[in-house]
Amino acid sequence: MEKQIFCQFLVVMMLMSSSQIQGELRKGCYDSGITVLMGCPDSIDKKLPAPPTPSEGCCTLVRTIGMKCVCEIVNKKIEDTIDMQKLVNVAAACGRPLAPGSQCGSYRVPGA
Repeated sequence: MEKQIFCQFLVVMMLMSSSQIQGELRKGCYDSGITVLMGCPDSIDKKLPAPPTPSEGCCTLVRTIGMKCVCEIVNKKIEDTIDMQKLVNVAAACGRPLAPGSQCGSYRVPGA
């Protein structure tokens, strides 16, 4: 139930904030980034303890789509809902680590 509420909240939040997405951001990238976020709620929700490893479905999305689109769509409203360090951990656990010092939304990946 909590997973469903998180997904619904994330969708509503994204729809409300879509006007803040920069014009040059391709719609396909926006949709792909949302798909990854919605596919990994148990691993990135601030209110939930992170599972030891992300689900296979989550990792499949991360490996297929990559993190570039995810990081492009992350804005302050999304950062208020998800744990950015958990997102970095998910990317690494799924084989698509974010480079130390790189930017994901307003979050700078630790290590550089």
